[in-house]
Amino acid sequence: MEIHIYIPYLYSIPAIKMADYTKDSIFEKNLLMLLPFYIMRYEKKGHNFNDNPELFQMLLNEYEEIRVNLEKELTETGKSELYTDLTKLIVKIADYIFRKEEDVRKGIGDIMGGKVLELESERLKAEGRTEGEAIGQARGEAIGQIQGETRLGSLITRLLQDQRTEEIPIVSTDAKRREQLYKEYNL
Repeated sequence: MEIHIYIPYLYSIPAIKMADYTKDSIFEKNLLMLLPFYIMRYEKKGHNFNDNPELFQMLLNEYEEIRVNLEKELTETGKSELYTDLTKLIVKIADYIFRKEEDVRKGIGDIMGGKVLELESERLKAEGRTEGEAIGQARGEAIGQIQGETRLGSLITRLLQDQRTEEIPIVSTDAKRREQLYKEYNL
């Protein structure tokens, strides 16, 4: 037995031309996923960047502006992970497109990869760790002080019991002698 099914639907998939989108329109329309492919408009000019420093500087300035706008757009909305992902993707695509142009790859990589945003969760974790360490240190110092005072009090009590009162002023100032007496009394 055979079953034949015919679907009379026509699917239309719109295509976009990157050349139709400026960096400003990408940000205005919130089409940030297009940013990694924005570099494609310069693919044919790749070798010109090495010969024309002004053109190369214009490219770097444009990508610095993209990085700043992207950072502003995504950090204000708490999406710093998306910022990191997009900048990495921009660098990867630029590395592929300009694989023969070392200076261009390095320039874009330095601009886009030069700043890594700290995720909010990472910032909070580091802040909590710092706060926890400070609390732990304060507690440890307090416990250590109590233990030290208790130990010294026990030593003085033992010295009084053994009628060695002349040692008391010495142990209060001489750490070496105090340690000897702690060992002697097993404190």
